[in-house]
Amino acid sequence: MTHGIRRDGTMTTRADSIEAYAHLWQASSGPHRWVLWTTAEETMVFDRELNCPEDVDEPILGEVMRRMREVGVPETGEYPGRSCGRSYADRP
Repeated sequence: MTHGIRRDGTMTTRADSIEAYAHLWQASSGPHRWVLWTTAEETMVFDRELNCPEDVDEPILGEVMRRMREVGVPETGEYPGRSCGRSYADRP
């Protein structure tokens, strides 16, 4: 199943697309930058450094979240962001 076309004109596969998000589930030395945030409507990947949801292609979102859960990325129902004026490093 093809997923898209690269800038060089070659076709990408679903596996290529999933690997483009590998940084979301790789280990970090400090607090997790990306977490799974479950709201009343949906579960999404949240970037705590940029303080907003991460844009993940809908067709592969489930697989990306599965891989994140598999390595123990935190998951929360509470807002995982920070209030305006606080930096990512200040977060507990």
